[in-house]
Amino acid sequence: MKRISFLVVASLLAVAIPAVAAPKKPPQAGRLSAAARPTPLTFGQGTVVSGRLTGQNNGGQQVTLAEDPFPYGDGFTNVATATTAGNGNYTFPRQFPPTNRNYRVTVGSQQVFTGVRVMMRVSFVVGDSTPNRGQRVGFTGFVAPKHDGRTVLIQRRSSTGRWGTVRRTLLKATTGNRSRYSTSLVIRRTGTYRVRAGADGDHITGTSRTRTLSVG
Repeated sequence: MKRISFLVVASLLAVAIPAVAAPKKPPQAGRLSAAARPTPLTFGQGTVVSGRLTGQNNGGQQVTLAEDPFPYGDGFTNVATATTAGNGNYTFPRQFPPTNRNYRVTVGSQQVFTGVRVMMRVSFVVGDSTPNRGQRVGFTGFVAPKHDGRTVLIQRRSSTGRWGTVRRTLLKATTGNRSRYSTSLVIRRTGTYRVRAGADGDHITGTSRTRTLSVG
């Protein structure tokens, strides 16, 4: 009778205690890579941090993404986690990074670094693209994000293809996360123009589309 009771108890314990899954084996010697693409990008665009973990057991590993935005050196903050695919690949879509920033990717004891650089977005509108000789033409537009008080450069392309600055003007406050500029030039001959907003610590130089003014 005691033997039967023991067998019954043992059977009940076997049913009641679930099997514990074996822990995921840590990755073996391999290489971790990371890159942000595209970079540089224009303010308002997104990027993707991606890479691969090579070596044995490279699938199903947890990957952590941390970022350190400008000004650098304040330390990295974890912002996302992912799991490597069976071939060790991983991706982190990053929507609209607002400023220059460095990234750190970590798997276990391995870590690698990459980063993204963000160009200022510059729009450019001319008041008249077919002016008369000697006519004054307005140049207006916006720079995003907001950089009130910064200087923008109005540039003209020479016959050799080089760009030269023909006017400087200051960015002024406006609505939203952008600044506006407005100036004018007397146009004496046909030429191609652009506008540039110079780099600062949190963004790199942004350049507008070109506009050709054809003198009638």
